Amino acid sequence: MVTEDDIQRLAAAARELPPAESASIEDDFVLNLQETVLDYMLRTATVVKALEYYKEHRWDSIRDLDDLEAVFRSYPNDKGGNIELALHLWGYRLWTRAAQLRDLAWHFRAVGVVDKDTLKRWAENSTFEEHFEGKVKGLGPAVYQALVMRQGVDTVKPDVHVRRFAEAAVGRGLNDWEVVEVTTEAARRLGLAARELDWRIWEASQGGNQPARA
Repeated sequence: MVTEDDIQRLAAAARELPPAESASIEDDFVLNLQETVLDYMLRTATVVKALEYYKEHRWDSIRDLDDLEAVFRSYPNDKGGNIELALHLWGYRLWTRAAQLRDLAWHFRAVGVVDKDTLKRWAENSTFEEHFEGKVKGLGPAVYQALVMRQGVDTVKPDVHVRRFAEAAVGRGLNDWEVVEVTTEAARRLGLAARELDWRIWEASQGGNQPARA
């Protein structure tokens, strides 16, 4: 449980952070799907290069969910097929991420999330427990939080960087939702948007002047 002392400790630590140089709102639907399955537990440089490969080689041919699903049909939904799919999209053999992309696209199609506008409405009205948990194997709270943040929802992503900062500040371990709660409330006490504090923590963890989060 998050306490008032936790919030005050985190706010005090966060007060020393410089303003963020950038923040990410992504309004391209196909990129959002790809970022969702790529941007966790991979090096930032790998994610950036994978998305750059897509933009350079596949952007013109894969512009919406129909295009993406057509590409899926070109490759078997097994390890070998997903290796080829990943190489086609990203230039990397990230076959488990390709399999997740199939499942994510299928889930969103099933619930009527088919473009940037329906994704934004979904993000604004969804909860992890009801609308995302268990829908795609391997995608948990941090992935969900990052996805809704990219649609403009004012929250934080409990990734390793925000978790380390929060736990160091409060002096104990926190679960994902405690990280979200204490960081969001600390931002409010500082008069900041939660997403601004999230980005300040990220940039501080990277030592400044680092590539933007994918």
